Amino acid sequence: MKNIGGNALVIKEVNINLVRRILKERKQAATKRQIAEATGLSVVTAGTVLEILVHQSEVLEAGLVSSSGGRPAQQYIYNDEHALALILFPFEKQGGISIRSTVVTLFGRCLHEMNTPVQKVDLSCFEEIIDKLLKQYPSIQAIGFGLPGSEADGRLVVSDYDALRGVLVAEHFRKRYQKRIIIENDVNAAAVGYNSKGTAEGESCAVYLYFPDRFPPGAGVIIDGKLHKGGKGLAGEVTFIPLGIPWASGEWKTSPAGLVEAISRLTTAVASVLNPDAVVLYGSFLQEGHLREIAERCAALLPPGAVPELLLSSDFAADYLTGMIVLTLQTLEPDLHLTKSAE
Repeated sequence: MKNIGGNALVIKEVNINLVRRILKERKQAATKRQIAEATGLSVVTAGTVLEILVHQSEVLEAGLVSSSGGRPAQQYIYNDEHALALILFPFEKQGGISIRSTVVTLFGRCLHEMNTPVQKVDLSCFEEIIDKLLKQYPSIQAIGFGLPGSEADGRLVVSDYDALRGVLVAEHFRKRYQKRIIIENDVNAAAVGYNSKGTAEGESCAVYLYFPDRFPPGAGVIIDGKLHKGGKGLAGEVTFIPLGIPWASGEWKTSPAGLVEAISRLTTAVASVLNPDAVVLYGSFLQEGHLREIAERCAALLPPGAVPELLLSSDFAADYLTGMIVLTLQTLEPDLHLTKSAE
């Protein structure tokens, strides 16, 4: 966040951000006077800002509306296609690998969605897709990559894809495309996506536990409503908690009792350290009946009142995509704030 003192250029930028924010929040047309009242700016200042935003096509004129006792007033509406975001992530289905590409507007409105089969996941397979989409959608300003694993010091230190392990993926694409680039792992993105739905509204601390079919579990941690990644970006690597569970082999899933015991112990460990308001569970094999048994087992392992609310997500892919959209669009939000200068 930039904290800056006041001067003419800064105040102008802050005023632009005020008008921009109001129009984006309204998502509908507003007159100059309505915008001035909502922002606290004078009608003259609001008009000047609108001229700037219309000139750069960020705001569109939306026709006239009758006003009391005067001539019709011009309305303005935010152009959510002014800048676009591209989200890419690999997924496996029926033994093959595909890259899912999604282009969204600043309001999260989907303009493009496609699955592209690839032989392997590497830098070049992403480049081929991105190059085509940038020609089709030149307004793309941010690219988000959803990649299982963990990033430390800019490198993917843990990855399901050999060709990306140890690679400076984000730096590579920043240099190639000169766009805003983010990389996030699947479970972190899913945690953000689930949290953004407001299902656990008011819960400032939540943990999303993801149990893939073929890989060990991972966790996404939300603290104070924000994704917590840890000092080196490795928060959520729950398989390293020494619980003695053979996560990699999948033996813990071979019986209903073993499944409940394994997930209960992991949930208890997470609850003991983070004391979350809620723990969200996702696994293709999990059902509501499991949730009740896990809650009962956690209650036997934890002191009274320490058991978090247990929730079951029904669609990991939707959580994942929603989270990637939220995180990628955040990179396009202005980050400018006025502060009082120290005397």
